[in-house]
Amino acid sequence: MNAAYVVYRKEIRDAVKSRWLAAFAITFAVVATLIALVQGQGGALGSQGLTRTTASLVNLGLMLVPLLALVLGAASIAGERERGSLATLMSQPITSTELLLGKYAGLTAALWLAIGLGFGGAGLLLAFVGATAGLAAYFGFVLLSAVLASALLGIGMLISVLSDSRLKAIAIAVLAWFVFVIAYDLGAIAVALSLTPSGRMLFLTVLANPVESVRILSVMGIETDLDILGPLGTYLTDTLGRAGTVGFLGAALAAWTVVPVAIAAWLFNTQDS
Repeated sequence: MNAAYVVYRKEIRDAVKSRWLAAFAITFAVVATLIALVQGQGGALGSQGLTRTTASLVNLGLMLVPLLALVLGAASIAGERERGSLATLMSQPITSTELLLGKYAGLTAALWLAIGLGFGGAGLLLAFVGATAGLAAYFGFVLLSAVLASALLGIGMLISVLSDSRLKAIAIAVLAWFVFVIAYDLGAIAVALSLTPSGRMLFLTVLANPVESVRILSVMGIETDLDILGPLGTYLTDTLGRAGTVGFLGAALAAWTVVPVAIAAWLFNTQDS
């Protein structure tokens, strides 16, 4: 896997040189800080700390992070293929699996840096000026954002492997973002509710979307009463409890992280052979 490590380092260097890492880190930091400052105008920042900031940041963060991860993943392999550099890379002493895993690891590290420096840096700054209440929930959301980025990056890379051009891959990635982030709430969950009002159907629907899993876990970090999630929250509390819910959704996110990358690696290896 030494070749994969070389690719990993190259991806991080490219991310720094292209300045997208710094640009998104600054964007994340500005967004989090502005939300906190706007809420602080009414005195909420001092009395509630980062709790309301986290609650407001969940919906916005779960739009920005998936879009960034999906587009970066989609442009990875398809971009190399379109530029003609993929053939050059594959002529080196490296396997297709090593190349894909190296790219995935490097882009994951770059995404984590952007999220950590952006959201994490803003959180530390706000804590320094006295907004310490709700700090654990805030950084819990930062961690969940990083996990979500890893999962959707893998989906983006799977799209990239299946696409013959960078533009096509990015277009499919944006469509996937729309489905996961926007249409899912309006479509799948509404269908589940129309079929049955039970929390079980809702829970199964949520497992089919990593963004919803992160949303629920983020809300659980802020609120002690899961009834805020409606029938789903009641079902989760009665059936699994808080610890069981965290474990189950965590396992679902782990599957969303591993399975797309594994499928992408298998397909990429098939194409190479």
